Amino acid sequence: MRLDLSEEKALSTKDVLEIIFPNKKTKIAARLFIDWLKERGGQATKNAVSEFADDLEGGRLSNKGVPFKYSRRNFYLTVLRNLLDLGFLQRNAPVWDDRSKRTLYVYMRNIFDIPQKPPSVGFWRISYYICKKWNDEFKP
Repeated sequence: MRLDLSEEKALSTKDVLEIIFPNKKTKIAARLFIDWLKERGGQATKNAVSEFADDLEGGRLSNKGVPFKYSRRNFYLTVLRNLLDLGFLQRNAPVWDDRSKRTLYVYMRNIFDIPQKPPSVGFWRISYYICKKWNDEFKP
């Protein structure tokens, strides 16, 4: 996978996933996952993510009304791994569950603590815009 980390790309795209996932089908799978994760408050158990991957592979999820299929293996190796490796998601984040009275270990979205103004130049400036777009995804 080849990322286009240019300042023009970071500023011109509306969706952070266009920067992270250049492949169209992968981008759609990532969008479905992020929307699904937002419905669950930004966190999901490993079993819930596994069920999501099964639904994705079985074509039980739709993109703009059209059934969408994406292999479970590609979801874990491409979408989930990249989101984890780039720091957009945490794995095994401890969360207290009041219902079961125990600690659950979940996948959880990261919200980045970024300054009000971007750095002046270079990689950190591009990273700032990418992180800002990610934070905007999960704004209430």
